[in-house]
Amino acid sequence: MKKLTLIVLFAIISMVTYSQHVFNNGALALNAGIGLLSADGFIPSVNVSGELGIIPTGDVGLVSVGGIVAYKYSSYSYSSVWLDESYNYHQLTIGPRASWHLHTFASDKWDAYGGVGAGIRLWSDYDWDDNTNDIEREGRLSPYVEAFVGGRMMMKNGFGLFAEVGYGTLSSVKFGVTFMLK
Repeated sequence: MKKLTLIVLFAIISMVTYSQHVFNNGALALNAGIGLLSADGFIPSVNVSGELGIIPTGDVGLVSVGGIVAYKYSSYSYSSVWLDESYNYHQLTIGPRASWHLHTFASDKWDAYGGVGAGIRLWSDYDWDDNTNDIEREGRLSPYVEAFVGGRMMMKNGFGLFAEVGYGTLSSVKFGVTFMLK
């Protein structure tokens, strides 16, 4: 019984020691996706993000750094007895972010991670001008912060799907394709 226990323990240790993970030190991942659910409803956003694995944290995981760019466009129409207006609304966010990828389980198909980011948000706003009795468009600039958890499932070598849930950029839920370049 002791021999069988030692053999099983040795097999588990060697599997963990030699196991591959989806996201390793030096790996580069590029994501392209669509975001949904935000303060202004189900209007989708388009996002592109990238990350590079740089700091191994032992058997627990790996820290990566990268960035995100996201864009959203929406339009609004208003009609009343005195006023018939329609206008559009643009938002663009750009900023750095960092993620921590868990390596607590051995898999070359799945990657679980969580992270934070910060950056700037460029957006347009409309304001009523009492002098001209018309709506004026104004550009705005504001900071944003984000926190998220996500996962990646690799379908083929270098290609997979990703999904993230969190708070911060233009959408609470993001999903799309991911490309791993090593």
